[in-house]
Amino acid sequence: MQKAIIYCRVSSDRQANEGHGLDSQEHRCREYAERNNYEVEKVFPDTYTGGGDFLNRPAMRNLLGYVDSKPLENYVIIFDDLKRFARDTVFHWSLRTALKARNVTPKCLNYNFDDSPEGVFVETIFAAQNQLDREQNRRQVMQKMKARLESGYWTFPAVPVGYKSKKDPVHGSMPYIVYPEANVVKEALEGYASGRFMEQEDVRRFLEEKDICNGKAVSLTYVKRMLVRIFYAGYIEYQPWEVSKRKANHEPLIDLSTFERIQEKLISKATTNVKNFLNPDFPLRGFVLCYSCKRPITASWCRGRNGRWPYYRCNTKSCPERNKGIRRADIEKQFELILGQIKPSDAVLNLTKAVVADVWRKKELAGHEHKENTEREIKKIESEKLRFAQLVAKATDENVITTYEERISALAEKRLVLKDSLMSVAKHKPNIETALGIVFDFLKNPLKQWLKGNIHTKKLVLKLVFEENLVYNRNSGFETAILSLPLRVFALPEAQKSSLVEMGVSKPRPRKS
Repeated sequence: MQKAIIYCRVSSDRQANEGHGLDSQEHRCREYAERNNYEVEKVFPDTYTGGGDFLNRPAMRNLLGYVDSKPLENYVIIFDDLKRFARDTVFHWSLRTALKARNVTPKCLNYNFDDSPEGVFVETIFAAQNQLDREQNRRQVMQKMKARLESGYWTFPAVPVGYKSKKDPVHGSMPYIVYPEANVVKEALEGYASGRFMEQEDVRRFLEEKDICNGKAVSLTYVKRMLVRIFYAGYIEYQPWEVSKRKANHEPLIDLSTFERIQEKLISKATTNVKNFLNPDFPLRGFVLCYSCKRPITASWCRGRNGRWPYYRCNTKSCPERNKGIRRADIEKQFELILGQIKPSDAVLNLTKAVVADVWRKKELAGHEHKENTEREIKKIESEKLRFAQLVAKATDENVITTYEERISALAEKRLVLKDSLMSVAKHKPNIETALGIVFDFLKNPLKQWLKGNIHTKKLVLKLVFEENLVYNRNSGFETAILSLPLRVFALPEAQKSSLVEMGVSKPRPRKS
């Protein structure tokens, strides 16, 4: 009996599981082999998606390798349909040539291969038709996907982390928020926008600590992709298909103003600092400056006779203090003494809370005026858009039309930002009492926060407590620390005195003699 090989191919998992999938193709090919007295020796199933080079298909590569391993056999290769053979005219004939060089005869259930000039002509027509069908299908799929994008729907198979797709009876496939992943992504995005995470490396470490990738390492490329996704702000934009920014139908994780702050920060920092400033072994690394060169000191573990020991040191080449180690215990103990001296009284804290709350209330009143101004600006933009649209309808010069359309697009984007800012203010009205309580509890005892907190909390202590980086001298210790403005206010004698009056605490009256 003539030995035969069956090749089956589908282009999606759904096809593999449905009636026209791999099993049904193999069944029909086996029936064909039985009718023609072929002995099926091996089956090669393929699930490769897309046209092009047949060597991109794993099963086809394996099939050719299998044939090459048995050069004395003259196989017949059976296809269910000519479309399974190739859907590209050039690669159709390349595959035919590759099979002919191996003495392999192709057989198809719905087509008879013929090497005559007429047969070659007809086969080329069929191959070109298959290529046309593939490209038309691809175009139709892209047009449908683009139409859904323009309607504000995420249309790609891969959904950004923090979301999953589900079927909606009205909207079709829709991304919806999943927890706790969404909380992690939200914290990372807002943390980078607010400055809690200074570098992309800080975000990467945070995401890795939270195991956002289920045990896999988080790369800086992954972080950058997350930071530039306007999807998280509840918008859709895809420049390759000329889909401009528009409001999406899924629920956002952050507001548009937060996303814009992230983009501004990314633009201002063209390079990413990947230094290990978040090493929990050395929380002061990058913050403390060398006394001689005023550059940030680094830190590492040094090997000694009895093991490894932690040291801070200056690494600047021209510095006279270069590579002169400072024991971690010494520098961090002195630092904790500084933090321990910062203890504003409850009276001063309460006074400051009251002053800040009063300022906040005045700011809210000013916010109402800002809202009215924004609403007026939106109406002005809408009027200007209408004017440009009328000009486009009257214009005949292509360059003028293009200029008008670009102006309309810019106005539409500006209107989106203003509308989103209004919605964001209405949606996210913070409880000032709660917020102040959290911040002032933190400032009330920074040493306690430093000792019990993780590396992120310690970095936050450095940012909230000190106005500038601390300078350290190996011989005399830390120079005078410049505290942040709130803590400097807390230390003023006037604040200590005035707090008694402002808080309603009367001074004791002198006794009558």
